[in-house]
Amino acid sequence: MYKSNQQGKFIVIEGIDGSGKGTQTELLVEGLRKNGLEVVTDDYPHYETSFWGRHVGRMLAKEFGDPMQVSPYLTVLPYILDEAEGSKDIIKPALDLGKMVICNRYFTSNIHQIAKMPEREREKYAEWLWSTGYDEMKIIPPDLVIVLLVDPPICRENVKKKAERKYTSGQVMDAAEEDFNHQMESAKEYKKMAEQNPESWVLIDCCENGQLMAPEEIHQKILKEIEKRGLLK
Repeated sequence: MYKSNQQGKFIVIEGIDGSGKGTQTELLVEGLRKNGLEVVTDDYPHYETSFWGRHVGRMLAKEFGDPMQVSPYLTVLPYILDEAEGSKDIIKPALDLGKMVICNRYFTSNIHQIAKMPEREREKYAEWLWSTGYDEMKIIPPDLVIVLLVDPPICRENVKKKAERKYTSGQVMDAAEEDFNHQMESAKEYKKMAEQNPESWVLIDCCENGQLMAPEEIHQKILKEIEKRGLLK
């Protein structure tokens, strides 16, 4: 997989919808800042702060039709444009200054687009996707992608509890969240990616005996993994 060569350190929190990415991002940022680190945060897509992020929101609200029925070669484009812009304008300047960057989702979230493809076409699509982002668009690769491994049924219940979001136009779930099979396939692809790229992707098991662990317990597991990889030096 692609490697980062920046001065600062760059970590992304990933997982399927409802896996607790926002909560763990907040806990990690808070913990790092308490330990004196200068941290810059970002959150993708930029639903309300960028042109392409707003376009993603409109797409997920089905303004242009059902995005789950459109080829990922097309639906991924506004995501990539939003992520490339953030990589250039937010992430690179922070890394160049030696800061720690923590993102809630990123270009790596396009695992969801891979999961939309038929099994026999996923490898070809993945090669196109990563090359498009990292080679063609020059998106900066993270030093570490932390994938929160949570049982999809638990995630689905968590999504139902989310606060109202402007881009969903009053609906509880967006087009991707309401498709449970898609969430199952995405979980499978996240696992596969972490297994194939253990140097830069790691799975954090967030469940015990079929129950979601307490946020602080999950946070401690994440912190240990980051320390083990020497990213706090």
